[in-house]
Amino acid sequence: MIKKYFAALSATALIGVAPYAMAASSTDLTVTGIITPKACAPSLSDGGMVDVGKVQATDLLPTQYTRVGSHPMQLTVACDASTLFALNGIDNKAGTSSSNQYFGLGLTSNNEKIGYFTPSIQSALADGQPVHSIRSIDNGASWTRFYQILKDNLTSTSAVGTLIPISVKDLTMELTIYTFIARADSLTLADDVAIDG
Repeated sequence: MIKKYFAALSATALIGVAPYAMAASSTDLTVTGIITPKACAPSLSDGGMVDVGKVQATDLLPTQYTRVGSHPMQLTVACDASTLFALNGIDNKAGTSSSNQYFGLGLTSNNEKIGYFTPSIQSALADGQPVHSIRSIDNGASWTRFYQILKDNLTSTSAVGTLIPISVKDLTMELTIYTFIARADSLTLADDVAIDG
């Protein structure tokens, strides 16, 4: 009888301790996310490829940048429904541009910055209507009229004569991609150098 009583008491003690042991070794699981009602897909004509061809080292200006290309390209953004959006220019060759605002063209074998390229906005249509291109350098807090897509800047569109971004379903921008090679006296050009922007 006493053995049964101790066995029952021991079981009760274990059950009483078990919840405290589990609570002391718990952890939180957090699930977050955003349900996006509208999606937008950007695309570039020619697969986003610009080929400046072969550039002769002797054609480069010794103490100034040399423009080696101006290529037309079309940027389109198609959304499921009209929405506010902005383009954010990200340089896939970060740290290689010879100009802080523009996109890099890679490095020579001696780690010299080859040059830069910049997309210039010639015109823009939002849902078939002419619009202005605008940019923000403070993450959308303020906007100015601007004609280029720069890295780490937001680019959007506004109604003609305003600086307030508008909702757009289908955007078309006619661009010109200008490519510049750094001054020749800053580059080692004994061998072929691949332009890689």
